[in-house]
Amino acid sequence: MRAFLLTTAFVALLAACSPPAQQTERPDTPPGPTTVACNDVTPDAARQVAVGEEVVTAAAAADLRGGSIAPGTYDLTTASRIGAATGWSGTRAVALEVSEGQNGGVTFNVASAETGRATDRWTATFTEAPQPRLAYTCGRMGEVAADFAAQSNALQLRLQDGAGGQLALQFQRRS
Repeated sequence: MRAFLLTTAFVALLAACSPPAQQTERPDTPPGPTTVACNDVTPDAARQVAVGEEVVTAAAAADLRGGSIAPGTYDLTTASRIGAATGWSGTRAVALEVSEGQNGGVTFNVASAETGRATDRWTATFTEAPQPRLAYTCGRMGEVAADFAAQSNALQLRLQDGAGGQLALQFQRRS
């Protein structure tokens, strides 16, 4: 009996020290891609703006003389493509949230909604020196030149488009 108990204890000890059996089961659905939301800004769907075409002289860019951009949320009031811009088209609602960023820059959080499409969101750091530029930090890549004019409740932006044109955007601050 003693031999039987020792054999049983030895077998139990070996079973306890053995690695667990490999699991071959896989989850029913593999994890999907992670969607990163750059911000939680919400465009006002009642403020749809049709993107137009604009013929602009070189002097018009000089009219954008900078200024102090007030923090807050702005809604797009007009949008135009200039030159060979291939960017925005159609009708959309756009909200721009401006906040003071670190290191003296300004952070732009943008949300753009076209009817029937998912909201497009991006974040960028706006700097004025040595030249006004947007450096995208989420939702887009790279940097673009920018001209701007800021008043107490309005902001005009002229952004370079990848195709060699520009987008002229005018925003009104929400009250």
